Amino acid sequence: DDDDDDDDDVCSSSLCSSLWNTWWNESAWPGLGLFGESYLLFSLGLLKPFWAALYPDCFAYEAACSKNLLHSLTYSVVLGVIAGMLLLGYQANRIGRRRGSITTASFMAGGSIGLALSSFIFANNPSLLFQSMSALLFIFGIGVGGEYPLSSSTATEKAMGEMNKRLKNDLERDARRSNTTTIGPWNNAHPLYESEGVLQQQDHDQNDVGTKRGRAVQLVFLSQGIGIMANTLVLVFLLIVFGQYGSAIVDDGYSHEALLAIWRIVYSIGALVLTFVLVSRITYLKESDVWADDKDRREKLDRSTVVDVSDDAELDGPPAVAPALSTVSSLSAPSSVMLDDASEAPDYMYMSPESDKADASATPVRLLIRHFGMRMLGSSLSWLLWDIAFYGNKLFQSTFLLAITGANTTLLELSGFAALNAFVALLGYIGAAVLLDHPQAGRLRLQQYGFLITGALFVACGFLYDKLSSGWLVLMYFASSFVGQLGPNATTFLIPAEIFPTEMRTLCHGIAAASGKVGALTAAIAFNYIDNDVDMFLLSGYASFAACVVTFWTIPDVTNLDLYEIDRQWRMTLEGRRSAYVGDANKPEYMSHYERTQRGMHY
Repeated sequence: DDDDDDDDDVCSSSLCSSLWNTWWNESAWPGLGLFGESYLLFSLGLLKPFWAALYPDCFAYEAACSKNLLHSLTYSVVLGVIAGMLLLGYQANRIGRRRGSITTASFMAGGSIGLALSSFIFANNPSLLFQSMSALLFIFGIGVGGEYPLSSSTATEKAMGEMNKRLKNDLERDARRSNTTTIGPWNNAHPLYESEGVLQQQDHDQNDVGTKRGRAVQLVFLSQGIGIMANTLVLVFLLIVFGQYGSAIVDDGYSHEALLAIWRIVYSIGALVLTFVLVSRITYLKESDVWADDKDRREKLDRSTVVDVSDDAELDGPPAVAPALSTVSSLSAPSSVMLDDASEAPDYMYMSPESDKADASATPVRLLIRHFGMRMLGSSLSWLLWDIAFYGNKLFQSTFLLAITGANTTLLELSGFAALNAFVALLGYIGAAVLLDHPQAGRLRLQQYGFLITGALFVACGFLYDKLSSGWLVLMYFASSFVGQLGPNATTFLIPAEIFPTEMRTLCHGIAAASGKVGALTAAIAFNYIDNDVDMFLLSGYASFAACVVTFWTIPDVTNLDLYEIDRQWRMTLEGRRSAYVGDANKPEYMSHYERTQRGMHY
């Protein structure tokens, strides 16, 4: 009996440990970099009133500090983010996800430690303080920029690997139940298509392919929302602890020593978190199996085996025997799909071999632009337009909230409103994790309707600014935060990690994210020179409307698409025989409106 009790205790302990490990390994730890960067990055918008109280001569009308120097705090971090997204996004395709993630953590940890130290060293020299902060924010921004494509791509590839294992186990179980042998030789590649002699196997659990992928990525991205909320809660807590209930922000009713201590503690916490991220990644982070496997297979491709599409080759109609899907186990060798099955495939599944001639001699970058260029443009432009609204709100959050609540707001009240706004936004992050993979919602609908509703709320705030009470304006502003996180802020992060092949994933995600930060830089410049509060809301609203149109035309919905299909199609493209691919990636439901129009499809 004692042994049985011990076994029960072990089982209970094992279950608790399993739940904890799942949460920590699948969500918390992979997203800790996003937590740290958002905690510090978005504190800029809330700490500006603190700095204005500490250094009134710098923020006065006749300022002792250059206005360009103060503006550079925003510009430098956004420029650093853009540089990091492009440079580290590109390098991560070459050096791998592990080394790339360690590099981003190094920049973030180094920059955050420098920011914390500068608040101690240069506190009595505001001009030198803000100069050093501007340089350190640029360094910090490089790490932040790299974190976006790497965290998204790593989470996506981990979800792909999990699906790979699950489908393999399902097929092996089905084979045992039917007393048949397992289909094809299993290895570490995608099991579902290891041997494609039976075409029906392609549809096995097809509707389940993306049912956890979006949620897995969003649960990592959720850390950004938690980081933003944590920053506001820390500020509220410290203001109360130091007794800084204060008067209106415009009055000099605060203890400078207390405000300086609060600022230092806020930055020191961020530095500690990001230092832990760096050390833990060096110690524990493993390479992405999907990236490593894809890299290994691409290196084995022999360009000399490219199919020669000669001038007298048959260019009309489907191939006599469909080389169909490039099997992962044989890189991109023709599968053994039977002629009768292949001939039944719809015409839209085939592409004209004419384009293969140009593909055979093109570089990978040129092939990427040729076949994925519109997707890159769409994901980049929609992210750019969204960040005009999103980063404009976050980097200038105190300005937006003061425009709504009035100039008599205290620092504690301002931080409290920001904390409530962050909580509302966090609910949006959680809602996105629930809805991203739902068949009636999905990425595309959430992004389209999110842009539309958010834009309408911002425009309403602008046009009704003088007609509504501050309570109604606050409610509408919070609603825009919720819908924005539920839709565009989640989907612009997720979609670029899904619609491109693994080889180019972090590069394309980095380009899209960098484009977003161009929007953030646009907002940073524009909002610095907008004196009319109404125009801030209208600019954010119009940008959201434009992004809705871009999304509708250029972005495909790949919620239920097996992303290994995009890799398979890409490897055949590299071999100069993209036209031979007839897999799911050619189906109209997984194409954008632009791509379907180009192929003459009606869907």
